[in-house]
Amino acid sequence: MEIVINTSPDNGSISVIEVEGRMDALSVGEFEEKVIPQCSVEGISGYIIDFAKLVYISSAGLRAILKVAKLCKEQGRKVAICNLSPDVHEVFKISGFDLIVTVCDNLDSAKSAVI
Repeated sequence: MEIVINTSPDNGSISVIEVEGRMDALSVGEFEEKVIPQCSVEGISGYIIDFAKLVYISSAGLRAILKVAKLCKEQGRKVAICNLSPDVHEVFKISGFDLIVTVCDNLDSAKSAVI
């Protein structure tokens, strides 16, 4: 799995986290290690997790998303997930995660959701 975190001034107070590859029991540790510290970065009010390049997510990946969303919410920060593939979106729907975490079709709608 590859993770790119973009906190450039172009995004304002929003951090965009791009995840590529598979998010499963083998890779979830890397996700948590890189993303959880972002939940407390000063000056960031919202986080977008962009899954445009994510091809698979397991229950371990869903737990990691829930953990990040909970930590951010505790600190008064919003989280949105965008660009889910049909397969990943189906996992979110079946598991009910689309009712727990804000899921958006694209990056622009995700930015609106976390402002």
